[in-house]
Amino acid sequence: MITKELLQEDIKEFADQFILDLAIPSVVGLKGTLGAGKTTLIKSFMHSLGVKENITSPTFNIVKTYRVEKLRVFHVDLYRLSSIHEFLDLDLPLNEEGTLFFIEWSDMIPESKTKGWRFLDIEIIDEVTRKVTY
Repeated sequence: MITKELLQEDIKEFADQFILDLAIPSVVGLKGTLGAGKTTLIKSFMHSLGVKENITSPTFNIVKTYRVEKLRVFHVDLYRLSSIHEFLDLDLPLNEEGTLFFIEWSDMIPESKTKGWRFLDIEIIDEVTRKVTY
């Protein structure tokens, strides 16, 4: 496991490097308290991938999909789901060729369903600093 403390100005560089290390297909789960910066980090990942669209949290939509050439990028927010069954009912194409998933609140998914996923755990240090463990 690697742990890094990130200031706001470090997030873009971190995102650029993290994206370079991802295989496709991949699922990346993000864990952290409300306001820890999960959506902010995902926005940086999306920009690193070349997504040009305005990226907003899918808290109410649950899933938003973006395209970068042949890559389909999914931003999933499980905050409003009440069970693993609701997640499974979404019938997402996890680990399908040409897909990349970023899943906020991934800690609601049992470990048995997340084999092969990568995780980022984000902790608030102070107003401008986050500790990211992956």
